[in-house]
Amino acid sequence: MAIGRHPQWSDLDLSDFVKDAALLVIDPSNGVLHKDGAQSGDGLWKRARAENGSLEKILRLVQFARERNFPVAWLRYEYLRQHYPATALDTAQYDYWYQNRRWTPDQKAWEGALIDEIAEVREEGDLDSVYTSFGNVFLGSPLLATLNTWRTRTLIICGYHMDHCVEQAARTARDFGFIPLVVGDCSGASDPADEESTLKRVDANWAPVIQLADIVD
Repeated sequence: MAIGRHPQWSDLDLSDFVKDAALLVIDPSNGVLHKDGAQSGDGLWKRARAENGSLEKILRLVQFARERNFPVAWLRYEYLRQHYPATALDTAQYDYWYQNRRWTPDQKAWEGALIDEIAEVREEGDLDSVYTSFGNVFLGSPLLATLNTWRTRTLIICGYHMDHCVEQAARTARDFGFIPLVVGDCSGASDPADEESTLKRVDANWAPVIQLADIVD
């Protein structure tokens, strides 16, 4: 089966890479995918929850991973992160994001938690971790050490935001010697107009871009 879009991948067979893989799902959190989340203004939560949208497809991809006994990692980003600043840039930016919100600690915890649909399919043995870096799931998290423990080389990557954390994950995975595959229709960008250009850039440089049907059907 062909892999990716770019002709540079034409000699590769997708089936060779999905025999032994790990699934990385990035930012399936309330902050991104709930109507009351702090990032709901971009409308991504609506698009993800539409019929045959990315959230539905992620759940199908998780089912596929369970059937194949692939390990699964849930990687979450805390958007309301005033407790993280390390530089003046961080302080200025995080304060701007927070603005006039007066969220309680419980509300902030809810913001960064997995949405209900994902929490329901999480299993013992999964990696469920916050990454404290600005947007790289490999930094400020136990992901790299966990992948070494799992002894996996192929990473099936999906989630949000496609044009930030998902792309960064694919790029870093290549640098660390992994084989990343980005599932385009199981991902979403803040602005839908950015999705095609992001997938084209990723596929041309760092990781083959595939669709759910390429590996599930």
